[in-house]
Amino acid sequence: MIGQALNRTWQQLLHPKFRSVFFTGVLAALATLGVLLYLLNIYWPQDLSFGYSWLEWLDEAGFWAVAMVGSYVLFPAISTTVMGFFTDGIAMAVEEEYYPHRLGTRKVSGLEVVLGSLKLMFLVILINLIALIPYILLLVTAGTGTFLLFVAVNGFLLGREYFEMVAIRHMDAREVRRFRKRFSGKIFIGGAMIAVLFAIPFVNILAPIIGTAMMTHIYQNLASGRA
Repeated sequence: MIGQALNRTWQQLLHPKFRSVFFTGVLAALATLGVLLYLLNIYWPQDLSFGYSWLEWLDEAGFWAVAMVGSYVLFPAISTTVMGFFTDGIAMAVEEEYYPHRLGTRKVSGLEVVLGSLKLMFLVILINLIALIPYILLLVTAGTGTFLLFVAVNGFLLGREYFEMVAIRHMDAREVRRFRKRFSGKIFIGGAMIAVLFAIPFVNILAPIIGTAMMTHIYQNLASGRA
């Protein structure tokens, strides 16, 4: 089911509605990186010294290490928050192509979108900040441990949120939560795949689009009993 969802998503990636959201994702990525570098430049210790001139490179290395980890922590939350306003267009394009007899017709209010997106952004940033020290410590594993922890943490959060963003077009919030808990394992796997995309530079710009489309396929398969 998940393999089919990903395959169909790649096939539809050049859809006009997907392209318009892609440019929004690029702007969100650039804005995230720009704000992060600006804040780091302001608050980074200016008088940091290691006592030896040959160790001064650690200052700049530390700056860019924090920037890199910080961008991975912040970008999924910010881009998914922005994506919340475009979910309907992506999901509708997928359903019109593959599920024309099961279109999402429930109107989602702007308030629901804003509150849901802000909730996710808060949770993703908070939990990833809590995991920041383990992320850095696990870099000694050549990054493997950091990557696996990132996928596990964000797979749960992103799977939950992307599924809810798609499912809310078909049922009310209470039904969505009950449905999500029933298929939590499959939704987590889908979320983990989205988290992997967010961990790959440049590909992560497409992650919100691919994640929404893939989760639409996953929802439709689960709702039709073809899981």
